[in-house]
Amino acid sequence: MQKSLMRGLNEKDMAAVVRNYNLNDFYYPRLFPLKQTNKLTWKMLEAIAGLHIAADVVSRGSTIPRKTREAINRIEGNIPKIAVSREMLEDELTEYDIAVAMASTDADLQNLVEFWANDTEFVWTGVASRTEWIALKQISCGKVSFTNSNNAAVVTKQDVDYQMGSNQKVGVNTSYASGTSGKPFSKDIPSVLKYGKATWGANYKVAFCTPETFELLAAQEETIKRCASVLANVINVNDTPTVANVNDYMNRKPELFKGLHFVLIDQDITIELADGSRTSGNPFENNVILFSESEVLGNTFWKTPIDAKKRAGSVAEKVMHGHTLIKKYSEESPVKEVTEGIANLFPAWNLAGRSMLMQVNNTSWNIN
Repeated sequence: MQKSLMRGLNEKDMAAVVRNYNLNDFYYPRLFPLKQTNKLTWKMLEAIAGLHIAADVVSRGSTIPRKTREAINRIEGNIPKIAVSREMLEDELTEYDIAVAMASTDADLQNLVEFWANDTEFVWTGVASRTEWIALKQISCGKVSFTNSNNAAVVTKQDVDYQMGSNQKVGVNTSYASGTSGKPFSKDIPSVLKYGKATWGANYKVAFCTPETFELLAAQEETIKRCASVLANVINVNDTPTVANVNDYMNRKPELFKGLHFVLIDQDITIELADGSRTSGNPFENNVILFSESEVLGNTFWKTPIDAKKRAGSVAEKVMHGHTLIKKYSEESPVKEVTEGIANLFPAWNLAGRSMLMQVNNTSWNIN
């Protein structure tokens, strides 16, 4: 490991840039507010958040796989460790040297900062993107698994299963995908609300789903008629209702829906696999509605990575921002500038044992 090849770069400069990054584009900090801890083990998470661990993991110690310039990240380790690495190779470094030689004004210097800041922002976003994927996948499926089809260069397999039984994963009376005769407001939603209340004393206030799932619900004849105005029903001209229309309808029926409202999860995450192929999409499963007592589902427990410690002889530039460590250094042969983003964190779903998942395109749950 060698010092960064970025001319004049130091931790103070890097911190000034990195600490402007935020998580505003992600749902998980709102659904799972960040909570720092000094001890973060699977045993601890199981005790405080009700997690059921389907498989253990091996020790850390493995090298973070290098990614292509457009890659997102990977996950590995105990807690787990989420890490992404990006390289600036000889061609990019040559361009940087040319830019340095030409820099003569403050504007030029700003361009130099942007040159290396692209990589620091990339790895910051990469860590946040994988955390988002974990959070949204687990709350829409009741579990999350890491395999070669969703995680590049899997070294350890790690499955987290909240063990939601058949009483918590249900279908609908009539599939919303097979036509427009579904009964979301006369049968499906009231049934879920009654069961949650009778079984756990739960009062569901939030229904999470993707925009595509909501469109299926909104297209049902029952939804259109119930959410339409009186005049629209009289003249038989009804448009597909919006989220605001549906929420307003349920708000006007507190005796039936108990203050329930829909919240749409509209996200797009790209995963690069080991063969270089990429898949993009919303980690929140389509055709699923999550019923929860609160918009806050748990906490994202995080611990400062061991890499953040100052070591004698270490030449890497390191900045800790929130739950993520950004690290920059270079390698001699072949010449490359390396930027890493590293975090120890997991969004633990505390309310899983009292929540329900409803699959709207089937009369019983059949999502693995």
